[in-house]
Amino acid sequence: MRALAMSATAFGVVLGLGALGAAAGALTAPALARRYGPGPMMLAALAITPVTQLPLLLASPGFVWQITIGAALFVQLACAGAAGTTQRSIRQIVTTAGMQARMQAASTWLTSGARPVAALLAGALGTWGGVRPTLTAGALLLLIPLVVLARSPIRALRQMPDPPADQTSLPAVPSPTRTDDARHERALGGDAS
Repeated sequence: MRALAMSATAFGVVLGLGALGAAAGALTAPALARRYGPGPMMLAALAITPVTQLPLLLASPGFVWQITIGAALFVQLACAGAAGTTQRSIRQIVTTAGMQARMQAASTWLTSGARPVAALLAGALGTWGGVRPTLTAGALLLLIPLVVLARSPIRALRQMPDPPADQTSLPAVPSPTRTDDARHERALGGDAS
């Protein structure tokens, strides 16, 4: 922000554009996945994402660069929103009902747990090696998900997968053996029957 002489207001507008991009990506993901296929759509989104870092790497102070960075962030987060929404949908479809919560918890733990570590590492690298080299390294690291997806069978997925055969009906929710009132009465020394 200081290197680009960006005011707090301009920075807020840039972040707002990014948020709009994320919403646009998430909202258009189903239509894009139907039109191009979920695999190719996610592959394209992951291929575009590293390119969106170029304006930030090349920027110098000025209003034109602030608009360019805002537009790039819009596109980057639109790609992230579209790819993220689609990959979560695929995971939800192929995961059996009994494993849904575990799958989502593991995914959230991995992604949310990595953020503070990545922020600390990026801050340390930025302090030690400079901001632009660190941003360049970050842009190059954005190629890893692209390579992983390009080497997986998901890249050729042309339509959303069918749910597993055992997931055709929702599991019955077991009824409690005791009501809350019965537990409360027992705790107070009353008769639970």
